[in-house]
Parts: sequence; C-alpha cells; structure tokens
Amino acid sequence: MDTENNIIERPLLLLVQANVEAAHEHAFNAWYYHHVAALLEIPGYRWGRRYQAVLGDTKYLALYEIEDAGCLEHLIGPDPEKRHATANGEFTKFGQLRGLSDVRINIYQQLSGSHLGNPFLNADLPLSAVMVDCVVPEKEAAFNAWYDNSHVPNLLQIPGYASGARFRLVEHPTLEHLGMGPKYLALYEFDSLDRLPSLADPEAMCAEARDELERWMTYGAPLVDNMSWNVYRPIAKHWRLAD
Repeated sequence: MDTENNIIERPLLLLVQANVEAAHEHAFNAWYYHHVAALLEIPGYRWGRRYQAVLGDTKYLALYEIEDAGCLEHLIGPDPEKRHATANGEFTKFGQLRGLSDVRINIYQQLSGSHLGNPFLNADLPLSAVMVDCVVPEKEAAFNAWYDNSHVPNLLQIPGYASGARFRLVEHPTLEHLGMGPKYLALYEFDSLDRLPSLADPEAMCAEARDELERWMTYGAPLVDNMSWNVYRPIAKHWRLAD
C-alpha cells in the first residue's frame, strides 16, 4: 500500500491521554463522566470512549470520533470566538482540574487496518496503544509500507488479537496550538485481557508474538523514537444521540 495516497480522510480520531495524582483521581473521573457526554452534544463528535491502563506509564485514555476536518475549528481550535460554546465551557473546566500530568492531545487520520468504528472500536475490548515517531526520513516510506503490509497483518494473525488500525497525525493549521506528537499511532484490540501474557510478556508470550517482536526489534525499533506503549481496559462509552 502507498501510505501517502491511501489515507482514510474521515472520520478522524481524537486521542487524549493523562495521568492524575491519586488525591485528585476521584474528582477527575467524576468530571470526565459528564465531560464526554457534554462533548457529544456538539455537532461533529460521534462517540467517545474512555480507558484505564493495565500496563504502561499513562493511566487514562479517551478516544473520540470526529466527522471530518471541517469540524476541527469549532471543536478544538485555538480561537474561543470560533469554538462552540459547549467546547469553550469544557476547555475551561479541563483547565481547572488539579493533579494532571503527561497530558497529550492528538488528532489522527487513519492510514490502514480495520475501519474506525466499523468494526474497530465498536466493542468493549481491551486496547493496546503504540505511538512512535519515525526518525530516519529517508526510510519513512519503507517503514510505513512494512508496518502496514507486514507488521500489523502479522500481529492480527496471532490468537488474541481482535482487530487493529494505524493512524497518522492530522496536519492542519487549526491544530498547531496543541503541540501534537508522536506522529504515528497503532491501536490493537485484544479479545480478552487474559490473552495479555501470551501477547506482551517476554517471559510468557507465544511463539508467533515472540517472532514478530524480534522482527520489530530488528527492523522497526532502529527507525523510531519517542515510543510509548500502553494497554488499556475500557471503562466507559458514550454515543451521540440521533439528530
């Protein structure tokens, strides 16, 4: 696949990650319960899902589907005068939360894999999130071809993987204030957390997973930096009511 010419331009995926101090965690989750529902009242959002980490350094993840790039300015743009009133209110409340760290807000477009929301991210399944920057520009096209045509398909043949998809950051002037990164995101759904040791534990992983890890370490890892990897369990889901 030619990644540059096969971008799935819509829908888009908004990713929000954060850690929160234990003393403020209850307030954070209580606010978030209403926050996702409030965002879904704004035209342009379709659904929102929340996850909590079972493995990795970033405890909370929220994902939202956005209809297309034409919605970005009034959903998450830098100018309050152009943002929806509800979005402005939620931005203000987010800024008042205490104990937050490692906040990341990225918006991605899909490159390959199971189509977003159909069926990907349409069920309550554990989720693996891998983010990287490719730091060898002259090999980036080959890296993407390998990732899309070899690495992801190989992983999805391993028992325990349910689906997977790859994404790249949206390049849009409305989003420059977010300081987004890393550039690439891969999401994989597992059919059960019971599968996690055989898929992710170097001491217990199955032979197929170990083989693919070795291929990643040999080919993929030398080309990337700023890598993060977390495994999450789903904790909440919200859908926009039909208009």
